[in-house]
Amino acid sequence: MMADPLNVGVNLEAFSQAIHSIQALRSSVTRVFDCLKDGMKNKESQEARERSFISDFQDNLHSVNRDLNELERLSNLVGKPSENHPLHNSGLLSLDPVHDKTPLYSQLLQAYKWSNKVRPLL
Repeated sequence: MMADPLNVGVNLEAFSQAIHSIQALRSSVTRVFDCLKDGMKNKESQEARERSFISDFQDNLHSVNRDLNELERLSNLVGKPSENHPLHNSGLLSLDPVHDKTPLYSQLLQAYKWSNKVRPLL
């Protein structure tokens, strides 16, 4: 029996809703930072500015909290891909240490030796 490649244990409708929820969360976080960036707007008194800023800031934080809770709820509905899904060669990427293939140390050593030779000439 051939496994359906689209059916890997993920609820696609919940996945689509989760993507929209992520977009809403990003938007609400942006509003929080915009509120912080704008600071206290010009009102008739310092106290009115502070009250307005705190109110706007709290509203924006509540929006972030609401969107985050919605995303967490949807993440539980999405499900996890089946563990027997083949990774093919991508499963070997963690075994390939890139730093071993980069001659960074030897290049730094050569640059240091070269700069020591050049320094007396200056």
